Amino acid sequence: MNTRRFDLKDDFNEVVNLWHEIGWLKSNDPDDNPGLKYLLDSSDVWVYEENGKIEASSLGVPGEINYQNVKLPFHGLSGVVVSPVVRKKGLASRLVSKSLVEGYNNGYAVSGLLMFEQGYYNHLGYGTGSYDHKFTFDPSHLNVKMKPRTPERITKDDWQKVHKSLLNRKNNHGAVSLLPAYITRDKMAWSSDETYGLGYYNDAGEITHMLWIRKEGDYSGPFANGPLVVEFMTYQNYEQFLELLAILKNLGDQIYAVKMAEPAKIQLQDYFDYPRKQNNKSGSKYGYESKAFAGWQVRVLNLEKCIRATKLKSSSIKFNLELYDPIEDYLDSNEWGGLSGNYQLELGGSSYIKNGKNSELPTLKATVNSFSRMWLGVRSPSVLAIRDGVSGPDQLLESLDYLFSYLPEPKMEWRF
Repeated sequence: MNTRRFDLKDDFNEVVNLWHEIGWLKSNDPDDNPGLKYLLDSSDVWVYEENGKIEASSLGVPGEINYQNVKLPFHGLSGVVVSPVVRKKGLASRLVSKSLVEGYNNGYAVSGLLMFEQGYYNHLGYGTGSYDHKFTFDPSHLNVKMKPRTPERITKDDWQKVHKSLLNRKNNHGAVSLLPAYITRDKMAWSSDETYGLGYYNDAGEITHMLWIRKEGDYSGPFANGPLVVEFMTYQNYEQFLELLAILKNLGDQIYAVKMAEPAKIQLQDYFDYPRKQNNKSGSKYGYESKAFAGWQVRVLNLEKCIRATKLKSSSIKFNLELYDPIEDYLDSNEWGGLSGNYQLELGGSSYIKNGKNSELPTLKATVNSFSRMWLGVRSPSVLAIRDGVSGPDQLLESLDYLFSYLPEPKMEWRF
C-alpha cells in the first residue's frame, strides 16, 4: 500500500483537486484555497498514491481536550477523503491508522473526530460521545430580561480574532480546541456567503463573546423571516451568554425561527417562554423542534497521560484492566502497536497505571472504544457492559459507576 507523508510544495494542488472532486471545495483552483494550504501545513497529513496520483488523504490536527480542567494534547482527525476511483479498498482505515501512530508518537493523549456514519471508526478504537441537543425556536419567546449593548459586526476577515475567542471561550469538561488559527479561517471561509457575526470586544480589541450566524431559507424577497442558524458561539462567562441570547431575542420582530446547539451545562428549554405552546407549530419551517444526536467520537491514545489526569472525587478503586485495541489489526509490525494489554489501575483522587496483572484484584475487561467512553464520562461502566464490550464483577462495575458519576457530561463543542 503506497501511503506516505504529504509534501506541501509538491502535493497541494493534487489534494485540492481530490477535495474538489468529492465535493468538499467549491473550486479546484489552489489560489482560491489559501486557508486549506495553511491548515495542511499545520497538520500531520498522510496521503495514498496510485499510478502517480493522490487518491486519498487524512489529517491529524493538533489541539487540546479539557478533562476536569486539565488540558490534554488532542489529535483531531479530519480530512479523511477517498476518491471515487479507489473506494472500498480499506484506504481510509489505513490512513487513519497512520495518522494515529503519528499522533501517538507526537505525544497526543486523545484522538477525536466528527463521524459521518456511526460504527465506521469503531474498528479503529473510537467510541461514541454524548448527545448534542439542537433546538429550533422563536427568538421572540426567549425569556431573557437583559437589554444587550449594541453589538459589533464580525466578518470573515476577523478570523484571527475569532480563533482567539474560540480558544478563550468557557471551557467545560470534554471541550476541544484546535490550535492552528487557519482551521478557523478555513471554517469561516467555507461558510456560505449568507453568514455574519455579531459580538463584543474588550479594551484590548479581543472578541470576548460572539455569535456566528448563517441565514437559511429564502432571503430574496421582502419577508426574510428565517430561520437563522447559530453555527457557533463563544463566551467566557454566563453573563456574556445571556447577552448573546438577548441579541437573538431582539431579532424576533423579523426572524421567526433560530436554530442552535445547546451549550454545555445549559438546559436551553429554561430560556423559552411557553415551550409546549411553541411545540404546537411543529412541521412548519418556523416550528419549535428539539433533536438529540451523538455526532462525535473519541479514543484514548496514551493511557498513562489520560489516567494521570484523572482525579475523581471519591475513595480510590484498584483493579486490573484487560484492554483490547482493535486498531492493532491495521498496524505494521514496526509501528506503535496500540493499547491492547493487561494493566493495573488505581482510580480516585489521584490515579496511576502500570503494566501487568495482580491476581488479588478484580478484573475489568474492555475495548479501547468502551474504556474511552467510560473514562470521559459518556456512559457508566454498567451501561457499557450491556452491549459495548465491557465486563467485570458486579461489585467492581457498581463501584466504578459511583466513581465516574462525578464527571459532568462531556461536550466537544467544536465542529471540524
